[in-house]
Amino acid sequence: MHKKNLHFFRKIWALTFLVILIIPTGCSKKSSSAQLKTGIQEINHKPFFINSLGMQFAPFLGEKTWLSIWETRIQDYAAYATNNVWQPAWFQDSKKHPAVNIQWEEAQAFCAWLTQRERQSGLLNDNEGYRLPTSSEWISAIGEVANYPPETNRGNFGVSLKVDSFPKTSPVGSFPANLMGIHDLQGNVWEWCIAWPKKEGESYILHGGSWRDQSRKLLDPKKPLLVANHINSEDYGFRCLLVLKRPIKL
Repeated sequence: MHKKNLHFFRKIWALTFLVILIIPTGCSKKSSSAQLKTGIQEINHKPFFINSLGMQFAPFLGEKTWLSIWETRIQDYAAYATNNVWQPAWFQDSKKHPAVNIQWEEAQAFCAWLTQRERQSGLLNDNEGYRLPTSSEWISAIGEVANYPPETNRGNFGVSLKVDSFPKTSPVGSFPANLMGIHDLQGNVWEWCIAWPKKEGESYILHGGSWRDQSRKLLDPKKPLLVANHINSEDYGFRCLLVLKRPIKL
């Protein structure tokens, strides 16, 4: 009789342990999805727009122009690049790193895809959408900064300016934001801007410098890097600008 009771209680204990393992997993999935709120939200008493990919946008130049507070991440671009043609750089070990090896036209295509996706879902109105910032918009976002050298604790720069432990790119948001709440406008990766060349064969524009750069010429935030639109590199990325046609209501 004692052995039967012992066998019975062992079964009960095993089932209880199984339930303990299963329930928290299910609850955590439910709670994490519930935390993903989209649209205009208040974070630290400031308005931010959160989209369907979890990208966050801060307003600048008024209430209708919003800039991503991070460079476009691997996890964001991977949602678009599902054909496995594009791959992160070999040294990137986290989906929080900025997407690199991106050509200008690929950055444009991502913005168009994201616009269509969120108009269809109802998150954006038909007159709202994503694009790359212009060169002047990008410069407005960075604000007034010292020309050179940059503050080494505020960005991921080349070897002589490096004070962090990131040998190449760093996860977005690893360094303090500026007064607008925007991270990594200097260093980490160069960022494509929307400007089209006036003549065929002229170069396209990137701003910001990267983890490779340490010279005054390359890290002056107001001086662009000019390259052909079909070029990509392990330090070329982009960030999105969002145009909204609605009042901010918090």
